[in-house]
Amino acid sequence: MKIIIVGVGKLGEFLAKSLVKDHNEVTLIDKDFYFALDVINNEDLNYICGNGLDPDVLIEAGIKDADLLISVMQEDENNIICCLLGKKLGADKTIARIRNNEYANAIKYFGEDLGLSMIINPDQLAADMISRVINIPRAIDATTFLKGRILMISIKAKEGSNLVDNSINVITKKFKGQIIICAIERNGETIIPTGSTKIMEGDKLYITGTLKDINIFLKFDNIISNKVRNVIICGGSRIALYLAKTLYDMGITVKIIEIDKEKCKELSEKLPEAIIVNGDSSDQNVLYEEGLEECDAFITLTGIDEENIIYSMFASNIKNCKRITKINHIDLDGIVELAGIDTVITPHKIATNHITQYVMAMQNSLKSNCSAVYTFDKCDFEMLEFNVSNDFKGMNTKLRELKLKKGVLIIAILRDKQVLFPAGTDEILNNDIIVVIDSNNQILELNDILD
Repeated sequence: MKIIIVGVGKLGEFLAKSLVKDHNEVTLIDKDFYFALDVINNEDLNYICGNGLDPDVLIEAGIKDADLLISVMQEDENNIICCLLGKKLGADKTIARIRNNEYANAIKYFGEDLGLSMIINPDQLAADMISRVINIPRAIDATTFLKGRILMISIKAKEGSNLVDNSINVITKKFKGQIIICAIERNGETIIPTGSTKIMEGDKLYITGTLKDINIFLKFDNIISNKVRNVIICGGSRIALYLAKTLYDMGITVKIIEIDKEKCKELSEKLPEAIIVNGDSSDQNVLYEEGLEECDAFITLTGIDEENIIYSMFASNIKNCKRITKINHIDLDGIVELAGIDTVITPHKIATNHITQYVMAMQNSLKSNCSAVYTFDKCDFEMLEFNVSNDFKGMNTKLRELKLKKGVLIIAILRDKQVLFPAGTDEILNNDIIVVIDSNNQILELNDILD
């Protein structure tokens, strides 16, 4: 696909690299040549030094033939104008990054009039991710499928786990609920497991099921599930604002510690239900005075990655306290893993995943009955949702008799609003929606799952 990206910040750079990797033709527009130099030198893309709000620059970039224009400049207003201009000049679809929630809410009512195909808000997406994982102990991340009916989380298999050194078959027999261990990441390699696959210490497991069954499974693995009732957030960022509103709706008490007095006043006005503390999160006395030892979750959302990591490490001695840390620089991933922090949130990576899923769904919708595509950072697999129609060659055949390609697994079936986690005796029927995992990027349409 021909894609134009306007703006090279963290999101623009990460997005460009991801879309080039997926073999898209990418043109990058930015006024600051030196700021864009790293991505220009290291990626197979086109670059134009100019203003994305200039029609001549967009025309030079090939806007008339573009399948997608993505505007991720610093100012929301500029992104809206850029997409409106791009649509007028011929772009098929447009995506704008809009971080101001008031803008986003207003645009819902007239987004089509502006020619916007999608609005992306990295801060809101990060807050949504945190709210999904906060009540799931040791979950690294969480993604929903089939319109929220099922959940996939990832956890590390640690020493003393009931999973380690057991095969999938043994685990399935011992655990009576319905979950599927649908992928394993081991030493940088992704494995789509069979019944005989053994879980090893250090494996990163991707587990699919309903929230209820996943929590039962975590208890089976000796992971205590305590309902989160009170949360401390370090840093009064925009993510903290979005997150506090969501957590309050979940019945969770929220306390935000922010060093800037003016920002505290602003947060107090916007979050009357939250406790806003004007204090320094780097002061251990402040953290203890504000109840660190009693909190169920400790979330660091300051603008400085290193501070977020250190604060989370400091909270590591608090028993049964889930620690969630925001970082912006992906080269700190290794340090965070060594620090043993439960969940790491990187807003521009989450936003990139949402956009690449949209792009892949655009590609697949042109030639198949694929309704959604999900990709995962640093993973060699993707999840696809398919609407089953009469041309599927595996219709009305028991799953144990289907010859699936290597690296392909059917993990869920939606039938008449009921989710099935398939066994060998189940069949795929017309009008089902199925979720498939593919570790080789080999599936373009549903029949491609068959060998």
